[in-house]
Amino acid sequence: MQEFKVPWGQWYEQAYRELTFPDGWEIHYQGMKELPSLTSGEVLEKIDNPIGTESLETLAAGKKSACIIIDDISRPTPGAFLLPIIIQKLMDAGMDGKNIKVLVALGGHRPMTKQEMELKVGKWVLDHVQVLNHSPFSADLVTIPDDDQVIKINKHFVDAELRIAVGCIVPHTLAGFSGGAKAVIPGIGGIETLRSNHMLVYADAGKSRSFKTSTCNPDNPMRTNMERIVGKVGLDFIVNVVLNDKMGVADAFAGHFIKAHRAACSRAMDALQTELIKDADILVLSAYPKDTEYSQIGTCFAVLGHHKEKCVKPDGTLVAMTAASEGAGFHALFGPGMSLFSPHDDNVPPMELKGKETMIYSDGVNSIDIRQFYQNETPDLNVEWDDILKRLEEKYAGKKPVVAIYPMGAIQIGYMNTEGGE
Repeated sequence: MQEFKVPWGQWYEQAYRELTFPDGWEIHYQGMKELPSLTSGEVLEKIDNPIGTESLETLAAGKKSACIIIDDISRPTPGAFLLPIIIQKLMDAGMDGKNIKVLVALGGHRPMTKQEMELKVGKWVLDHVQVLNHSPFSADLVTIPDDDQVIKINKHFVDAELRIAVGCIVPHTLAGFSGGAKAVIPGIGGIETLRSNHMLVYADAGKSRSFKTSTCNPDNPMRTNMERIVGKVGLDFIVNVVLNDKMGVADAFAGHFIKAHRAACSRAMDALQTELIKDADILVLSAYPKDTEYSQIGTCFAVLGHHKEKCVKPDGTLVAMTAASEGAGFHALFGPGMSLFSPHDDNVPPMELKGKETMIYSDGVNSIDIRQFYQNETPDLNVEWDDILKRLEEKYAGKKPVVAIYPMGAIQIGYMNTEGGE
């Protein structure tokens, strides 16, 4: 048997799962580039040389309070590594730690527990500053006057004299990339603001729940709206990082919420680039490192981009994987029963791959948990890899199928070698 290890359970397990395939099968393990991780000193140097803004030290001078927003545990941003660098920088500029708040930009996600906060931001941060969960339903959200839409923003952020956002840059189906203004909207917005922003991605005003995808293209209606809102609210400084295959920081960009963000996106296009295998018989795609909840399993297909139909044969097989460490997951807009819920029938598998035999590999949910995400037939759920392997061996008996494995499909950016790339 041929053996391959894939990362599994971001934040919770931080482990690997072993996938086995028969000898004689043609296996392509399409991992991410192996890039070195920056040290804290190297990240600090990036922060000290911002793009499009004055230095953080200059921005902090004379200010008494700061609010730093960071994404939640469903995202891979290494907060425990980054936040102490930024907080110490503010303290060195004369700011009292009791006036520095870290606000978890939950958007429509559930609140984090203290234990999860320690995983995400680290014990040092919890010991030195206040760490808070945002709620899109808070009664004290601040209304920002606007003629086009309701804009409500977290009060802690609005009240802060210095406003900072921290995040990572990975592909996003609707917003092009994560990071930048996305930390504010949807991160710390009110539910009405989140809804109006998300409605911009529907092709027909939401009647069919058909999305206009903009993967790896930040020039899209959703992000344009985010940046318009942030321009009104005010965001002084961002720190956005590009990750490597070990979830370390491969590169960091700081400064203006648009200029620094676009520079980070450009770097991500190279750093996360992965060659796609054409016409595979079997695609094995993992939602890692967005594998904390089943609701995000569709992100495993992000690596395929607009090449989906070229990546697998017409009679091919799809295996989508997620640890789903938290189970089914929750979203106040897109979750089952919520106002913008979109059944997974159209994204697991994606529309372009409709009709392909699809198997789910996850031991974090059961078939009842995932039934709520589908209107029609539910993909076959398997909690043991051996069960999937048995099915594959039966289907491809006497053959030598081509298998393509994408171990971090949620953040890899795929390209076909006929179209360039490294």
